[in-house]
Amino acid sequence: MTAPTPRSSLGAGASRPPRIWRVEDQDRDTSIESVQRTLALLMRTSGARATFARQAAVGGVDLKQPAYVLLRTLVESGPVPTGELARRAHMDVGMATRQVSALVDDGLATRTPAPDDGRVTLVAPTAEGRDAASALMAVRSRHLRAALSDWSEDDLQTLDRLLSQFLTDTFSTPFEPE
Repeated sequence: MTAPTPRSSLGAGASRPPRIWRVEDQDRDTSIESVQRTLALLMRTSGARATFARQAAVGGVDLKQPAYVLLRTLVESGPVPTGELARRAHMDVGMATRQVSALVDDGLATRTPAPDDGRVTLVAPTAEGRDAASALMAVRSRHLRAALSDWSEDDLQTLDRLLSQFLTDTFSTPFEPE
């Protein structure tokens, strides 16, 4: 499958990222290098503060990206201790603690003692927090639907399968020295 030419989601006046997709006739090392470059570009653009700020503005939500990551994790997982929330969100516990405090201060999350152990504090989203997360998820979903609107169902299923396989393989493969 050759990826379609990307449409710009960078906003008015922003430059389009360089096209880095390659033809199918390349050796394995070249393919892996191309995948690395493509992933690096994807991570830089999708993780950029400016990109997230545009998404939040479109969704009418006043959130910073780390707070959104935690809020979405809470919506998906339900009430959890801060340490477990940090682990599930792949975030440092100190950063998660600061972001949870901001979410609580903004009325987007609550802290309550665990029913079975009062020493443990559970973090949960409020109704307002669920609404904020839903608004951002809707913006992202609409964007992805528009970006992939010309893709065939077979190509979408292939992308889904390969991305899932890629995540499983990369998370289960340790980093090793040469």
